Amino acid sequence: MAPTDDGFLHGYLPYLLRQADQTLSAPFYSFLTRYGVARSEWRVLAVLHELGELSVVDLATAALSPQPTVTHAVRRLEKRNLLTRTPGQHDRRQRFIALTPSGQELTDTLMQEAKTLESDLLAEAGDLAELAKLLRSLTAAVDAQVSKGHDGGVTHAG
Repeated sequence: MAPTDDGFLHGYLPYLLRQADQTLSAPFYSFLTRYGVARSEWRVLAVLHELGELSVVDLATAALSPQPTVTHAVRRLEKRNLLTRTPGQHDRRQRFIALTPSGQELTDTLMQEAKTLESDLLAEAGDLAELAKLLRSLTAAVDAQVSKGHDGGVTHAG
């Protein structure tokens, strides 16, 4: 069932972005399943591949996931010898996460498949570089508004 052309969801940008994400990601999620990798684990692997060793807090932020979700993913990936956790030098309670060579190899494979699927699915969509640029700009603008304390005038109960 699809939203009606004149309904709220038809024009609500967060819904449309989520719908696009789900539609584009579904084939890749099937591929992840074949490798025994959960979505939360994939985000951790991809972020570490791109950014290198990170603290758990920074990893959660970059992976767009809550810290407890990332912590559980890290534990599962560590058991599979795909990443390591090392204590911080200044604060022994802090943990830094990094890919192992096996984790790097798996992530390379997954990233290659992600790019291939994306390319195949979007082959007829034309050049989407401008759309990607607009989405990055939109995210930065909204983040700046949120950082200034503008939340659309909504009062949130604590």
